[in-house]
This record gives sequence, C-alpha cells and structure tokens, in this order.
Amino acid sequence: MRRTLFAAAAFVLTGTLVATAEDPKPAQPQPGKAVQPKAVQPIQPRPIAVTAARMMQLEEDFEMAEAHRDVKRAHIKAAEVAVDAAKTRYDLVAKAGAAGVSATEVNVAKSDLDMAKAQLEIRHAELKEAEVKVKFAKKRLDDAKLGGVRPLPNLVRPVPVDPTPNVRFAADEKAVAELQAKLAKLAAEAQKKEVEVKKADVDLKVAQEALAKILEVAKLGRVKAGTIEAAEAKVAVAKAQADKLAKERKALDEEITAIKKKIAEIGK
Repeated sequence: MRRTLFAAAAFVLTGTLVATAEDPKPAQPQPGKAVQPKAVQPIQPRPIAVTAARMMQLEEDFEMAEAHRDVKRAHIKAAEVAVDAAKTRYDLVAKAGAAGVSATEVNVAKSDLDMAKAQLEIRHAELKEAEVKVKFAKKRLDDAKLGGVRPLPNLVRPVPVDPTPNVRFAADEKAVAELQAKLAKLAAEAQKKEVEVKKADVDLKVAQEALAKILEVAKLGRVKAGTIEAAEAKVAVAKAQADKLAKERKALDEEITAIKKKIAEIGK
C-alpha cells in the first residue's frame, strides 16, 4: 500500500515538472529598438466626371476670363498714355509758368497728373484681379478635363423633343458672349482714343499759344523770317491730328452703340 502511494506521488510530481519545463516563456522586448508606426498613405481623390453642358460652361468661363484680362491690359495701356499726356502738359505749363502762366493752371496740371497716376494704379489692381480669375477658371477646367465628360445614362431613353428652341438659345448665348467681348475691347480702344484726343488738343493749344506769342513779338519787328510760317504750320499739323483723332473716336462710339443695339435685340 505504501509503495503504491509513493509511486503515485512520484508520478504527479514528475508530470508537474515536465509541464513547467514545456511552457513557453513570454517574449521580452529587446532594448534600444522602438516600434515604428506605419506611415498612413493619403487617399488621392478621384477626378469627378462632369456633364457635357458643365464642360462647355467651364470652357466659356475660362475664355471670358481671358477676354476680360485682355481688356484690363488694354486699360493699362490707355492709362499709361494718359499719364504721359498729363506729364507732358504739366511740364509745358510748369515751364511756361515763368512766362506769365498763373499758378492755378500749374496746380490744375499737377492735379491732372496725380489723378492719371492714380488711375494707372487702379488699372494694375484690376488686372491682378482678372489674372486671379483666369488662374482659377483654368484650374477648374483642367480638373474637369482630368475627370472627363460623364456619359449619358442608357437606362432611360430621352423623350424626343424639338431641338430648335435649345439650339437657338445656345446660338444666342454664344452670339451675345462674342458681342460682349468685342464691346469690351472697343470700350478699351475708345478710352485710349479719348486720351489721344485730349493729348492732341493739348498739343494744338500749345501750338496756338506759341503762334500768338510770336505774332505779339512780330509787332515789334523782332521775329526772324520764316518764324511765323513755321509756327502756323505747326498749328495746322496739330489741328489736323486733333480732327483725325476726334473722327476716329466718333466712329468707335458709333460702333459701340451698334453692338449694344444688337445685344438688346437678341435679348428680346
């Protein structure tokens, strides 16, 4: 009996030791090696396809933005001409100040020059705004082209309708857009021409004043031969140039009026 109990106890003890030896030890972290988290890759958004009508609208917006930018550039050229004309007038009046021109006229000429410079700065700011609009209009168009045009669904057949009204409406919209772009360019040309007309008027006035002074001096017999004729020729040339520019300005006004009339007729 005792031998049996002793054998059983020895068997239990031996099984416990074997089980303890076979248990795996928990993994110990190695010193000096930090676990690096995996970098999360950003999800790239898929380009979105747009309808054909939307693509056409984006293309038209981009073209109109470019047209407005070109108009702003023309405005800058006209403003630069205005600054040059105002500076020329101011220099002439300032030099003539010592010859009897009043201080009021000098101050007016200086004020006109400052105003022309301010207008030029405004035109530069307007051009910057137009360039920003062109930039974003182009980006929207490029994004739409990247996604492509969305195909029409084939599940439902379109109901046949008379396409004439839609075609006419699209044609009218295109015609109005073209006329408006042309009108904007003509307006810029008219503004530039107006500046040229004012400069020509100033040149004519200066030539007439110079001729008047020469005639006053001629009364005293102090004028060389040919001086009066040369001054009269300058007046004639200046007057012809002023008349020519005035006619061109009038022609631009008439063309602008005609285009506005066409736009009004299309909108009826």
